Amino acid sequence: MAFLWSCSGSKNAAQLPKEQGHDKSELRGILFGETYADAAKEKILGNYEASEKLFQKALDINPNSAPAHYELGNIYSIQEKPQLALEQYEMAVKSDKSNYWFHLSYGTALRDLGQSEKAIEEFTALIAKEPKRIELKYELAQLLLNNDKKEEGLEVINQIEEELGVTEEVSFLKQRVHLSNNEVDAAAAEIQKLIDTYPNEIKYYGALADTYALNGRKEEALKVYEKMQQLDSTNYKLQFSMAEFYRQEGENEKHIENLSKAFLNPEMDIDEKIKYVLTFYDVDSRNKEQKQDGIELCRKIALAHPENAKSFALLADFQYFDNQIEAAKQSYITTISLDSSRFPVWNQLIFIFADQGDTTELVDYSRRAIELFPNQPTVYLTYGIGLSQQGDNERAIEYLELGKDLVLDNPSMKSQFYSSLGDAYHEINDHVKSDKNYDQALSLDPKNIIVLNNYSYYISLRDENLEKAKKMSAKSNNLAPNQASFQDTYAWILFQLKEYENAKIWIDKAIDNSSDPSAELLEHKGDILFHLGELEEAVEFWKRAKKAGSTSKTIDKKITDKTYYE
Repeated sequence: MAFLWSCSGSKNAAQLPKEQGHDKSELRGILFGETYADAAKEKILGNYEASEKLFQKALDINPNSAPAHYELGNIYSIQEKPQLALEQYEMAVKSDKSNYWFHLSYGTALRDLGQSEKAIEEFTALIAKEPKRIELKYELAQLLLNNDKKEEGLEVINQIEEELGVTEEVSFLKQRVHLSNNEVDAAAAEIQKLIDTYPNEIKYYGALADTYALNGRKEEALKVYEKMQQLDSTNYKLQFSMAEFYRQEGENEKHIENLSKAFLNPEMDIDEKIKYVLTFYDVDSRNKEQKQDGIELCRKIALAHPENAKSFALLADFQYFDNQIEAAKQSYITTISLDSSRFPVWNQLIFIFADQGDTTELVDYSRRAIELFPNQPTVYLTYGIGLSQQGDNERAIEYLELGKDLVLDNPSMKSQFYSSLGDAYHEINDHVKSDKNYDQALSLDPKNIIVLNNYSYYISLRDENLEKAKKMSAKSNNLAPNQASFQDTYAWILFQLKEYENAKIWIDKAIDNSSDPSAELLEHKGDILFHLGELEEAVEFWKRAKKAGSTSKTIDKKITDKTYYE
């Protein structure tokens, strides 16, 4: 190689002066050396295509060069061209039968291409030449085992064990071979050798117990577990293994008892615990006992890892799906106090505040979420809705307009923004913008029943576009039948259209579907009855409306004067 690197630039043989006295063979040797050196340089620089062409050129000069075939094989291997690599390694081996690395690369290529018999021959021959290389024996053993030559494979593994003594890698390999032959006692004996050699290594006891347990030898497995407890009763791996043993035996109480001990141990990785819970326990399970076990295990994880947000997030999810809303809320709050970067947790917590009608917390947490996640449109939506519920419609509109522009490829959410804008503009009596936003909401989501109901009701209150209001209200009732508020809206629109008989039918439906009819609903019934000439009944319903807490400015006059006032 010193000679090769000392060569200057490439030359063509024809360029060498004849008077120097070089014969043709010598010239070819010089040209080969220069080409080989250039190919090696390109390989070092990572220019594999250039290197490939130069090695091929070198082989055109000297087809019997084993190093050139070998290096070209390496290039093909790098380029993921295994068949071409194999062909070059084979040429290298034919040209130089004594080189260890040529034979090793050839044998490995045979193995990788699935030519197992040839690979076995090659590695057997290599071991004969290099009997002290343990790695070759491992390779041969794996080839034999993978090709269902288990007896021969075990023989090679035993040779390795004779040289190295009892080792974990060899013992576990032999165990797997015996188990594949259903030789449980032989498999157990291999692990027992490990235990005899390393009597204080508890994981080997666990492997022995698993060998028995997974093959139906429950009593023998239990004896090993008892021995393990004598060695280290606080070891979470032991507790976890025993939990699994009892789970498979169907002894749930002992299963949970041992699993709880393992989960309370902070040395057990929290991700392992969470993975286990999510594998065997569903947050929305209909099995109440299973769900309660899941919640208790989540509590154990939280106790063991009080500074890790993952534990409280998991506990909160289980509590929420068990309808433990207050407990879930506190667990979600703890989660974001430990890690404020978890947007799904913020989102779920805000949803709880909205569902509970807690406007103060809804506004507070939504505002904080906007500061942390300024590109998340949902928090602008909840903040805007909360502000509107607090009567701050001007600021609500500001944030709803900002959030609306953040929505991409989600027509349903964008419709919600337009709907909320319609509500806010209605509250400040800007009916033009209110109607425009409601129309936008329906263009994106024509089946938005909330918009269909609210929009139609507000139009009817203004006594405008009543036919349009009637169509929208009818659609909302078709989409969501037996909704008292929707039926009331439709009855009121019919009233405005002076279709009093139909209005009475629909107001009665609304009352029938209300467990506790509102004052507004009762007053509407009285108004309809008055226009149908049923004066006494109308007054009775107005009185009921007043008793139910009506805030109507005309309710007292209606009762006193026994007449209708708008």
